[in-house]
Amino acid sequence: MPERPEQYGASFLVDQILPEDVVCPEDMSDDERLLMRSIREFAEQEVIPLYDEIDRRNIDVIRPLFKKAADLGLFMAEVPEALGGLGLSVLAIAGMSECRSYLGGLSSTVFAHQGIGTLPLINFGTSDQIARYLKRCMEGDLMAAFALTEPGSGSDAMNITTTAVLNDAGTHYIVNGAKQWITNAGWADLFILFAKVDGTAFSAFLLDRQTPGLTVGDHEKLLGLQGSSVCALQLDDVAIPVDNVLGEVGKGHKVALCTLNLGRMKMAANCAGTSKKILATTTQYAVERRQFGRPIADFGLIQRKLADMAARTYGAESVAYRTAGLVYRAAEAEGAAGGGSLDRKIETLAEFSTECAMAKVIGSETYHGLADDALQVYGGNGYSEEYPAARWYRDSRITRIYEGTSEICRLSIAKTILTRSARGRLPLREAVAGLTPPTAAPAGSDLETLRNGVGRLKQLFLFVTGHVWEHIDADELLAPHHQQYLGSLADIAIEIYRAESTTLRVAKLTRTRPTANVDFQTALATLVFHVAADRVRQEATEVLAALLAPPQRANALQRMATCLPTPVGLLDIRTAVARELVARQGELS
Repeated sequence: MPERPEQYGASFLVDQILPEDVVCPEDMSDDERLLMRSIREFAEQEVIPLYDEIDRRNIDVIRPLFKKAADLGLFMAEVPEALGGLGLSVLAIAGMSECRSYLGGLSSTVFAHQGIGTLPLINFGTSDQIARYLKRCMEGDLMAAFALTEPGSGSDAMNITTTAVLNDAGTHYIVNGAKQWITNAGWADLFILFAKVDGTAFSAFLLDRQTPGLTVGDHEKLLGLQGSSVCALQLDDVAIPVDNVLGEVGKGHKVALCTLNLGRMKMAANCAGTSKKILATTTQYAVERRQFGRPIADFGLIQRKLADMAARTYGAESVAYRTAGLVYRAAEAEGAAGGGSLDRKIETLAEFSTECAMAKVIGSETYHGLADDALQVYGGNGYSEEYPAARWYRDSRITRIYEGTSEICRLSIAKTILTRSARGRLPLREAVAGLTPPTAAPAGSDLETLRNGVGRLKQLFLFVTGHVWEHIDADELLAPHHQQYLGSLADIAIEIYRAESTTLRVAKLTRTRPTANVDFQTALATLVFHVAADRVRQEATEVLAALLAPPQRANALQRMATCLPTPVGLLDIRTAVARELVARQGELS
């Protein structure tokens, strides 16, 4: 038998992926689970009692908690052992990110420092820069911030207008410009600042807070994450030493993109963890809240809502860990081969940028959807700040905007897939050419039927993509006025990734734990799959209807219908899932 090829970016669309090819939460080691437990205990004992003070941005409360997070080792987690850190694996970092949800308003402060604030220094800093800043960042004596966004360049991040000009003496860059929406800005001691040298060369710099000419604005009045310090920066003739260039002049995009791709992966895990917390708390509330003489968890529409919340959460968690596993395994393979250089790390993250973007979309939209459903289950109480649903609702909304909006992520997903195909790095056209008419889709909810169904969704993606290519020139397809087609292709790919990740996770459980009862997990995967199939049906129908004349349209829609399953038995499955969820007190595992 030929050796199976290694996974590569977006290869799941054209390759058969096996259960052993995916990483799941169940694969985490005892040490990784111990890290998660320690973060949770820190949150429960130290942070949660101070939620209100954190939301008031009481720095006398926040700074000591920030220091305690450092003492716990959170800021050492991603630092290599050679630099004095813990050097934890990507999988461990995903677990750590999942637990971020318990930190409430403090989470943004802690993880903006630990992730986008400190990682660029680790990855791109010189030995002198690391000696000056890294130890103090790890120990919580310095707080870091990532200053990229500007008033005129949000999603168009590379189009910044902040400039840096070398002075006549060649000792300093003189920086002028403005930044906006900078997390931690009000308290940060160190900024990872982006500017264009001579107005063209996109570059990164290390900027100390006390540098003359830097003005930090007032805290923004935020809808959610009210414990965060988010401010604007004004830079007027700020002199940054040439020794504080981070990386190379003109190579700042590497600093930004490496940080953001990893940030999307970690955000997916964070959103999954927050969704799990919302699910558990809302389920317990539904059991305790009585109406018409019985718990509202007994009512069919509440059961349906709880079941759908559980399925979406399980799917988001499956996606988050699968994505972390792709990066983790690639990084491990590089290390075993004697690689592991920064360039290879960047290449690894770029290779799976599609999956990172998918995970971010799935995680953030799951989190926001669960927050909305939870508020509905809480009813009038959900609209009161005395209950947690209001906070969840407020805090969830930003996740669909920062680290790349959902729209930008969708465009990135579709464009990357199509570009990989054009460059011969993804055999998409070959797969489209090899399509054969499908047979009727079987009904059922066993794992093999679900896996077969995922394969049919992949066929439908190829079928729709083929029609798009047939009617729109490949170069023209990337133009702004065709973004709706790109969005639909991205959504179909996203739903395939979600359904496959969940189904393979359960299939892996059945193989690694042959005596375990996985009926609950199989039911969750069934719900995930059918919701994904419905979304695929909608997006595929819109694209085919827009491209094809009536005779061809009817044939194409009939072929699509043949690919898609009939959602048999879902009402009973939802009832069973809700009852099991109540028995588990809202816990998925």
